[in-house]
Amino acid sequence: MPVRIREAIHCPACGTENLGDAIFCKMPECGKALGEFDFADEVIDASSSRTEKLAEAVANFVGQFHFVTAHVAWFATWVLVNSGIVAGMLVFDGYPYSLLGIILSIEAILITSFLLISNNRQNTFANKRAQLDYEVNIRTYRLLQDLFKTVDELQEEVRRLQRSSSKQ
Repeated sequence: MPVRIREAIHCPACGTENLGDAIFCKMPECGKALGEFDFADEVIDASSSRTEKLAEAVANFVGQFHFVTAHVAWFATWVLVNSGIVAGMLVFDGYPYSLLGIILSIEAILITSFLLISNNRQNTFANKRAQLDYEVNIRTYRLLQDLFKTVDELQEEVRRLQRSSSKQ
């Protein structure tokens, strides 16, 4: 059985010509989904609010090692300055560093809120992807049913033609 090569697909976003079996645009800066189905990430990004995108950015930053490094440096500086080790600096939050504790509590509340918003957004992503997958599955099922029906009709037609030719 010969392999059928599909025609090239042009990206609707950037116009780049892609192979006929491509799923995404080959241009890394574009990356748009190709074909008749919606790409879940595009649908979700289009429906996301600015606050959800901000929460996602904060959650991504908090999940980086840079965040930990920055906090360790900040805590070390705070303790060094407020313990009087750094000469010439005014001690503004002496031991037990109550102001630092309050700031960290507020930061923890905000970070937790951003992470929960991000988590809710990820759940929405997962649900949308599942809906799109289901839609593709249903469309594929219907196409397969149509193909089976067509094959059955063709087989019946071949049998009918064979019977009529054998009678002659």
